[in-house]
Amino acid sequence: MSPCSVAEVRETAVVSGVDTVRGINYQHCHALLAALDVVADPSLAGIRVEGTDDILDLEIHSGSHTQDAGTVVSRGLQMKTRLKPYTWARSELVAIVRRWARCTISATSEFTLLTDGELSPTGLAVAEALEAARSGNAVPVAGLLGISATDPLCAVAARMSIVSEPGTVEALYLAAVREVRSRLTRGPFHPDAEQAATDRVNELFVLVSKRSGLADPDQRMISREELQNVLGGVSLLAAADRWADCLRTEYVAKAAVEGVDSAVTPFLRTGQTDDRITIGELADIRGPILLTGHTGSGKSTVVKLWRVVSAAEAGGSLVVCQAEAYMPQGLDRAVSDGVGDLVGRDLPRAVGSQVLGDPQATVVIDGVSEIPSRFRDELAKELRNHLAGGHGARVVLVGRDESVCANALPSTASSTRLHPHSFGPAERLELASNVLSNWMSSSESRVPGMAHREEDPHQLVAKSDPPAHECRVALAQVEHALGDASGNPMLLRMALELVAGGTAFTDRASLYELTVDRMAARSNVAAVRLASAALGIVFAQLLDEGRRYANPLEWERLLSQAIGHLEARGALTVADGVRESLMRSGLVNAAVEGIGRTQLLAPVHDSFADYFAARAHADGLVVLPSTLVENDENRLLLSAQMKMLSNEECLKVAAQAPFALVRMSESDHRPLDDRSPDLVSALLGTVLPDGDPCHVTMWRDQDRATAQITTSFTGWITLAQAPDLFAGVSTIAEPTDGPVTIAVRLWRLVLRQRLLSQKRLPPRSPQSGQEACLQLAAHAAETAVALEHIIGAVAPRCAAQRLRQTVGLSGMTGTVCEDSIGGIYPHGWSVNYRQSATTNLVTADSDVYPAEDDINKYNSTADVRSLLSASPEQTASKRIAGAINELAHSRWL
Repeated sequence: MSPCSVAEVRETAVVSGVDTVRGINYQHCHALLAALDVVADPSLAGIRVEGTDDILDLEIHSGSHTQDAGTVVSRGLQMKTRLKPYTWARSELVAIVRRWARCTISATSEFTLLTDGELSPTGLAVAEALEAARSGNAVPVAGLLGISATDPLCAVAARMSIVSEPGTVEALYLAAVREVRSRLTRGPFHPDAEQAATDRVNELFVLVSKRSGLADPDQRMISREELQNVLGGVSLLAAADRWADCLRTEYVAKAAVEGVDSAVTPFLRTGQTDDRITIGELADIRGPILLTGHTGSGKSTVVKLWRVVSAAEAGGSLVVCQAEAYMPQGLDRAVSDGVGDLVGRDLPRAVGSQVLGDPQATVVIDGVSEIPSRFRDELAKELRNHLAGGHGARVVLVGRDESVCANALPSTASSTRLHPHSFGPAERLELASNVLSNWMSSSESRVPGMAHREEDPHQLVAKSDPPAHECRVALAQVEHALGDASGNPMLLRMALELVAGGTAFTDRASLYELTVDRMAARSNVAAVRLASAALGIVFAQLLDEGRRYANPLEWERLLSQAIGHLEARGALTVADGVRESLMRSGLVNAAVEGIGRTQLLAPVHDSFADYFAARAHADGLVVLPSTLVENDENRLLLSAQMKMLSNEECLKVAAQAPFALVRMSESDHRPLDDRSPDLVSALLGTVLPDGDPCHVTMWRDQDRATAQITTSFTGWITLAQAPDLFAGVSTIAEPTDGPVTIAVRLWRLVLRQRLLSQKRLPPRSPQSGQEACLQLAAHAAETAVALEHIIGAVAPRCAAQRLRQTVGLSGMTGTVCEDSIGGIYPHGWSVNYRQSATTNLVTADSDVYPAEDDINKYNSTADVRSLLSASPEQTASKRIAGAINELAHSRWL
């Protein structure tokens, strides 16, 4: 063993403060997990530890299972605690890089700095430079270190990484306990399994703590045999838990008979088209898939139905895991949780690795856009490595925001983008019939206005088949209150249940409020308002961190803080009443299905977290976070429906989440005042990319106000001073329209003007396949240029990249072949293709005809002349308009 060790990298300064749980801190949690990996891998010899309460250095050794010099350091870890408000900056991290490079073992070993502290912007640049070096690009790290890209130090840096995991100590501890419990010889279902696993983890913690403080390096070595003795009764992977042996068969059998509560089978659409795809057709799509849509649109239902159909019809294995269960460098653990969730037992993380390596499996990660960005970045790194091989399980990412999910995939990966199709008239009527029939079969009241028929206990069919006109009446009430949102399956079902019970509502916010009241009434909960307030404070804090879930230990701490906040405001005197209300109402539960077997606590549906946080904001219990992201849009909408945001908050939304303004504006019914022109002008100046001041002149004509974009003056004028209505972009407001509504209407008119594109004659009909390829390639290249130009003219400055991601790739890869039946045009040509970063088109008779695997990844077929009939500018404008509608409102433009 070389006298140089990971401990040589340790900083001389001691970082103060340790976030502990049950006496175990962040550093020791990682040491516990590393020890479990050694026990599970016979090729590893043990670990060597050294450190204090604040810093722990750990070496993972491979080779002989003894404490002699025959072992080799395969990986070095350094865990450091750094609590807020202190962060990691560039100078500190560069110093660690240099100190590690001076160690003898750095020539062959990997090194990872694990910290529960946050990285500053300069610290994040260091982490990104090291990641680039691992990918083969040494230029960024060479610039940081002030050396040449060919310097040997760059090769050392390529084996280094930095992982920041703020606030994960409880989750790491519970992961260690769960991993031990899953490997117990007596089995995870034994009555004493939980306590036995906890005891063994605590014994291991004591061993690591004692050894890390010893002076002799040999005494700080903990061999694999010692670890096995401490973890006595922990077995290797049993045959029943091996994916290729028994577990896959068990999983498929469970999936095939899984019951899914879906009254109406949802359809999917590709991109911004209305072409419908059935769940059975998903198996034919190759490569990564993005499944995105607004909350409640049916994404999770689609995934569950897909798992059933895949298992029942083809014996396929589709593993659904939750992004909430993901921890950095733990994709395999999240996948094993997904498998264990369905089969009903805890499984070791090795199962996840086996599933990820199975090319016949499909791994679905649900909720990708609803986790903190730092976790999503780590997930993206793991997905990049997984997809680079091209031989493992197919990946499907599910989330609310398409652009955020797309960022989790490598930029070179060609993915198919799917969206749940909003319920049309037929699906809405079918769901209404289903909900009303269930209601009529229960002892609850019927829909007001329903015809009261004689009850015959022998005619159950009559009870389960409500008349069509009753369904239409109920559906009309819902559509009147929700408008376009009535196409959302979850909201539609909730609304129909309220209508069936004779409860009136006006918008989404009141729909959630009344649904919460019903849940509380079923459990006879009296303090539901106080319980909702406490939940609002908790979920607001979680949402500020980019998530909607917490582990049990963290949840108790957050809830206690929320109750203390209410007590300080004089709104609460008996804390136990709130806790009892929470437990009995079912508003929050340990979500076994959907959160794996992690014991994470989450709302009954993720949108309820948005509602509770919005309620707390509207009641003045919390404030909006300093930085708004895509994940905040639903709570902004709900909060505005309860109480319209202030002018300052509206400007903040315009600057950080501009597309959320479109739906928020529907709730702005504030009266216009002397400051309204200034607010409209400021909002337009923020959402338009020009950067120049945008002047707005307003005047009244009887009870209606008119607003016009001008070049020199902002304010009110008299009707006599009013310019011609067509002198500029103008809108006439309704009497109930507020300033945000007026600003959004003017914004829409400006965008529609800028999206107008001149038509031009299409090229001549291709006379050969090669000519068709050339024409399509030229069209794609010009479309890419037009996309960038138009995005620069219409996208808010803070949302340009998000709009690009939603528009998607501008190139195309495919095969052109002669249309045997003539297509739309006689002697036509068709192309089978997929969108890609670059354009690569060949003819069907080409010598470089693509491989069968590439052909299977084509997801679109079109007539060549149809594609070329619109100019590149028109094509770009249409795609951008569709993307804006996707982000703002389904039919806004």
